[in-house]
Amino acid sequence: MQYKILASDYDNTLMPFGEAKPRPAVVKAVKKLQAAGGKFVLSTGRSYPAIRDKNQLGGIRFDYAITCNGACVVDRQGNVIAEHPLTSEEMYVLVDFCEDYNYPLQFNFRDAYYAYCEYEYLHTGYQMMNSPGLDCVDGEDQDKHLEEMPFGAFGFLSQEMADRFQEKYGYLGLNFLFSYPGGDGCDILQQGIDKGAGLRELAKLAGIDPADCVAVGDGDNDVAMLKAAGLGIAMGSGSAAAKAAADRIGPDAEPHGIAELCRALWPEAF
Repeated sequence: MQYKILASDYDNTLMPFGEAKPRPAVVKAVKKLQAAGGKFVLSTGRSYPAIRDKNQLGGIRFDYAITCNGACVVDRQGNVIAEHPLTSEEMYVLVDFCEDYNYPLQFNFRDAYYAYCEYEYLHTGYQMMNSPGLDCVDGEDQDKHLEEMPFGAFGFLSQEMADRFQEKYGYLGLNFLFSYPGGDGCDILQQGIDKGAGLRELAKLAGIDPADCVAVGDGDNDVAMLKAAGLGIAMGSGSAAAKAAADRIGPDAEPHGIAELCRALWPEAF
């Protein structure tokens, strides 16, 4: 088998937006890939608690998951094998900034998302999205970090406000990742952390050359991963930045783009 890993983004890649789980054709294709010896890696901005429900993947069991956009990598059982948590200074500065401007802010911990600022806004938003696995708990007491540090954060910030943050606190080197340009929310990670770094770290731990990996994604936050893999494929409905970073353009997530890619790249599995 030429490629040893298929690393797939979750939303609008493994399955179309708004759907609760991958379609049967995708599930079947991924399982055939794994039966033939390939590894399936779920690569997502979500934290592990937001993807750990087995029913969420329609029966797919990932071999590894790159979560929090590369800040935390877990194995099949959910054990953390690589992590890059925020520091106390980074976390406190984010809280102060978002409190000053009343921006919703949550942190990604091992067990759940904790909303430190504007919990009701975030919780209500997740309920309206009705996306499996996504919700937050009330963390406005702001004490969860006393037990452990979070892997990253999500803030409802525009690019303009992210730039304003960098003007004041750019010395921290925090990475503000927007899935799509013009979005109203972004993931916030330590400097140098993204899905590409997560894929390279995972490949090293698994003893696999990144050149033997296929990465598939659709958003700006997938760009680094598409560049890090031996073969980067942007979904047909992907962002301009994702398409520019990819080696080729693939099908759309709908009706079952990942299944098509599995059959094309691993024909011996079918």
